[in-house]
Amino acid sequence: MNWGRIQGDWKLFARKIKIQWGKLTDDDLTQINGKEEELEGQIQERNGYA
Repeated sequence: MNWGRIQGDWKLFARKIKIQWGKLTDDDLTQINGKEEELEGQIQERNGYA
């Protein structure tokens, strides 16, 4: 997937990400704001992968 597209339409993708990764909060997604590395880190942290 093209990360530029995700950043450009972050609100839409954030809803989809929250469905897929339910442990992410709205505050997490606001903080991530389309940053790929931030998203990866939050997913790892919230799901105990890190």
